[in-house]
Amino acid sequence: MRNSIRFRLWSARAISIVIALAIAGVGLRYLFELNVERRVVSELTDDLNELIAATSFTADGRLFVASTLADQRFSNPLSGHYWQVEDLATHSLVRSRSLWDATLALPKQAGNGELRKEELKGPGGELTVAVIRTITDADGRAFRAVVAEDHRNVEVSVGEYVRDLAPALVVLASALMGAFFIQITVGLAPLESLRIAVKNVIAQRTARLDVAAPSEVQPLADEINRLLDAQEKALSRARSRATDLAHGLKTPLQVLSADIRTLRKKGESELADEIEKSASAIRRHVERELARARLAPGVSGDAACLVREVASGVVAVVKRTPRGKQLSFVIDAAENLGKIALVDGRD
Repeated sequence: MRNSIRFRLWSARAISIVIALAIAGVGLRYLFELNVERRVVSELTDDLNELIAATSFTADGRLFVASTLADQRFSNPLSGHYWQVEDLATHSLVRSRSLWDATLALPKQAGNGELRKEELKGPGGELTVAVIRTITDADGRAFRAVVAEDHRNVEVSVGEYVRDLAPALVVLASALMGAFFIQITVGLAPLESLRIAVKNVIAQRTARLDVAAPSEVQPLADEINRLLDAQEKALSRARSRATDLAHGLKTPLQVLSADIRTLRKKGESELADEIEKSASAIRRHVERELARARLAPGVSGDAACLVREVASGVVAVVKRTPRGKQLSFVIDAAENLGKIALVDGRD
């Protein structure tokens, strides 16, 4: 299984999809959290502006908040929404009812009037998101106002978003795996066609790979075809050599047949039988190889020989026959006379 291309592609894609979706999930969660925090800061800024508008100093210099904020959560004890105003001269505090008897620990730096976003500890030690601004009136008196919200509200929103996001990522992963399954099937289809073509060659239905392969696979098919061509040529040469050998043994067998007849006439039948038995075995091998050569295509071809040498062999065989002993032969051919003869595997 580990050597399977399909398994390797599936493993690589599954790992890459899981990693990619995990990174995407973390990134989306982070972006959503930033967006929620921006929304919270925007709402807190509106509440802070309302608080600053309601804050002033009395004639005797005491800090005074004319009215509470419209959001009723600032009136509910420990609701997670808090405000606090500090007189920077006397450090006296005016707080929302939601703080109960606790206070918000503000940074030592009072600031110079710009809006600041801070993370403060709430009355129960929880983390809060806060916006702070320092205001100085026309008489030079300054106060610092802060509005805060429990950060758990942000975490709850993010948690709900993640719970909604997780099934969507699972569906997306399934869709990607399905698309990749189609991609693998289509991509590996040429290899399946190549396998079928090789199977046809093995079954001798075709001699070469007859397949239209993509440019990436076609070189492999071409190399296999070249290998098949080389193998066919080697087999043809081997069959030709076997045929030549079988034809070459015919002449000695004819001589042995003549010798066997001579031995029988001399009364040496036992020796003649032994020789004939061996000659018959050789003849069977020769006939079998010749039959194979007739069945195998492509073994016929041109063969070169010396005419005088072949003629001398034929004469020698004929002379060993009873009739040949009564004849005389004259070979009229030059020593180096050659001839290209067509040798047929069926002769």
